[in-house]
Amino acid sequence: MRKSKLTAFMAALTLAVCAPQAFPESPTMIVAEAHSGRTDSNGGHRDNKNKSGLGSYHYHCGGHPAHLHTNGICPYDSSAVPSTTQAAAPVQEQTIPENISLVFDARYYADHNADLYAVYGYDENQLLNHFLTSGMQEGRTASASFDVSVYKENNADLAGIYGDDLTAYYNHYMSCGHSEGRICH
Repeated sequence: MRKSKLTAFMAALTLAVCAPQAFPESPTMIVAEAHSGRTDSNGGHRDNKNKSGLGSYHYHCGGHPAHLHTNGICPYDSSAVPSTTQAAAPVQEQTIPENISLVFDARYYADHNADLYAVYGYDENQLLNHFLTSGMQEGRTASASFDVSVYKENNADLAGIYGDDLTAYYNHYMSCGHSEGRICH
């Protein structure tokens, strides 16, 4: 029963995300569910079912909504100085999208991001972890065959829905943009 509800929800979400032009007059609704769990000393906790949509570990420090600490920095901490030398969350805790290879190539990502290569070298797991937790949000190009800025610029129907949420463009391309043959590089 639970699996069929999840399947129905995912189908509805895919329809809403992949075919926004089919119903231009109706708003897109995204359902967010709360989850239980205490926070650790860093203000974060595991979310193994990824109910937050942020992966399997995220933060609630200072009572703020669920969020990630890009490069180990809380976005709500105004005194923090970003650093690329801090390690991201453990790779094994990440939910990896099924079609990640459409937008991510570890060697390309390292070769085209000197700051990441300096920290991770060609460690595929660490590079993928960085891409999932920070690189997508930053709009980094991680593959010769996909550039999020080109995708956003050439798909105006998506810009109206996603605005500046770059992670949403990556996810849209992986879920249906690729199969629709949308311009992406």
